[in-house]
Amino acid sequence: MSPLNKIRAISTLVMMVVSVVLPARAGGFPAGRPVVLNPDEGLGYVNSILWSKAYDLVVDGNTAYCAFLNGLVILDLAGGRSPVLVSQLYLGGGFDIEKNGPLVYIAAGKAGLKIVDVSDPRSPRLKGEAITGGAAKAVAFAGRHALIADGPAGLRIFDVGEPRSPKLVATLDTPGEAEGIILAGTTAFVADGDGGLQVIDVRDPARPRKIGSCDTKGTARQTALSGKYAFIANGAAGLAVIDVGDPAAPKQVASLTTSSYANSVAVAEGLACVGTLFDGGLQILDVRDPAAPVSLAIRKYTMYNEAWGVAISGKTAYVVDYFAGIHVVDIANPASPAVRGLYQTPSSIVAAAVRGKSLFAIGELSGLQVFDISDPAAPAHVGASPISRGIQALDLQGPYAYVTERRVLRIFDVSTLPVVKAVVSFPLPGVPRAVVVRDRYAYLTSDHYGFLIVDIGDPKAPRIAGSLEMPGFAYGLALDGPRAYVCSSDTGFHALDISDPARPSLLGSFRTGGEPRSVALKGNMAFIADGPEGLVVLDVSNPLKIKAVGSAPFDGFANGIAVRGDVAYVSDETFGVRKFDVARPSSPKPAGGFKTPGEPYGVRIEGDLVIVPDSFSLFILK
Repeated sequence: MSPLNKIRAISTLVMMVVSVVLPARAGGFPAGRPVVLNPDEGLGYVNSILWSKAYDLVVDGNTAYCAFLNGLVILDLAGGRSPVLVSQLYLGGGFDIEKNGPLVYIAAGKAGLKIVDVSDPRSPRLKGEAITGGAAKAVAFAGRHALIADGPAGLRIFDVGEPRSPKLVATLDTPGEAEGIILAGTTAFVADGDGGLQVIDVRDPARPRKIGSCDTKGTARQTALSGKYAFIANGAAGLAVIDVGDPAAPKQVASLTTSSYANSVAVAEGLACVGTLFDGGLQILDVRDPAAPVSLAIRKYTMYNEAWGVAISGKTAYVVDYFAGIHVVDIANPASPAVRGLYQTPSSIVAAAVRGKSLFAIGELSGLQVFDISDPAAPAHVGASPISRGIQALDLQGPYAYVTERRVLRIFDVSTLPVVKAVVSFPLPGVPRAVVVRDRYAYLTSDHYGFLIVDIGDPKAPRIAGSLEMPGFAYGLALDGPRAYVCSSDTGFHALDISDPARPSLLGSFRTGGEPRSVALKGNMAFIADGPEGLVVLDVSNPLKIKAVGSAPFDGFANGIAVRGDVAYVSDETFGVRKFDVARPSSPKPAGGFKTPGEPYGVRIEGDLVIVPDSFSLFILK
């Protein structure tokens, strides 16, 4: 029989076993109600690094104060060239930012309003905070009051005269979702999503009242003021210009289709800079005649061009890109803007691994990054190597790091940090996801192909030693002696015999009720992150007859798991990290967790540290 026919025969066997052994939920999971978890219990924040997802900034002199979805980042603008990190402060959220004297006010989404003392930019400290009740998207400051565009909850006004204890003094519902806000004297202009522009009199902050509105025929995201005109980043409808000379009767005087979805806008000295999404870039307009804006230039500055925020300071525009960081653009000649500097961020962090005191992480636009975590509260960057897009997983052994990327396995020599040397890029069938390295073999799962064993005895000349075709998406992987355990979101959980690397074979399978994404082993128990079904525990003592033992369903999507002693840590992409007591595998009990701002891609344990590659950063918890 040819190798190809052997693979097809094995694939047919897999499907036969799946159909016989895997009746839907027939394994008999105990029925249970989803667990309800109080966030930030049982796990403590130590640090987070490799921040991505920048949203907004405000410039004060040579310093930029930036809202990231993780919190506050302070940058030295370095004379108009590439900004340099001064400090960062984790806040659990960050969409919009305003500065008033030594304080910055941050609209932090569901984390509410954050007030930070930045009198020493090298050491910012949280001074006060308040839950807003909605999703704080933007903030404006007037006297002793902070006005919050609170998403679906509308307008919230807080007395912040005593920053340590902000007090809610008024609320005002708006017809849409309040996304942006700007003040002119005692009048607030709210970009209200589908509700257009809402004009609100806040002369008496305790009794705000709506005095006017204008349907922008789009999705009002942010607004900027110049003279008697409001410029609205109006989503798919582009830029809208509203005459607000009479706040009680605002009227649209112009609209212009922008290069893509208009999400942010800044106006100064007759120029409007519009930040657009979906590869639209930065668009610069001549608005000296607000009724007839003229496009001067469209500048694409990176591969993504997702400008969630834009600010103007003198002849410089700062583009806040969701995936790629802060771009410094010279607009002295607005018809020919030029990028002069960049504070680069990764677009996401997808995997991490630890060896000794070295923490390795991979992500889009960050490549392979290495940190010394001798002091986990103050990781030190010690090395890096660029990697293309499509990164999935990472493992370490000896002097090498093994990374799955698109259709290849990449091997790096990390023995001489800070130098990271690329050794080889080895092509693989399918789309490789998980990788586990043991001795002279790398074991991998691969979408639409199945399971692969690669001989890495000579890291410079790897070769495929054996494979087992398995249909669908193959995710998690764990090894235990002569067995491998594979999670497939399509066909369930599988136990494989890998005693002969040239001929891996299927032993048994189990159809879970969800979408198996990751597996961790403890003795004869397999703990499964089962997608929408939460945590599932299987008895694998007899791989021919895998049995359900227990489960802990929760509202969310479990995509990663690690076990240490009697504790299981589950990454939930809708929440963060959930912690379970699994001393009795038949009845896992919630034991706390930690809510992350992004979407975690998994969880690793090293000593007493819990490492979480979150889409917005890499978390170190304890």
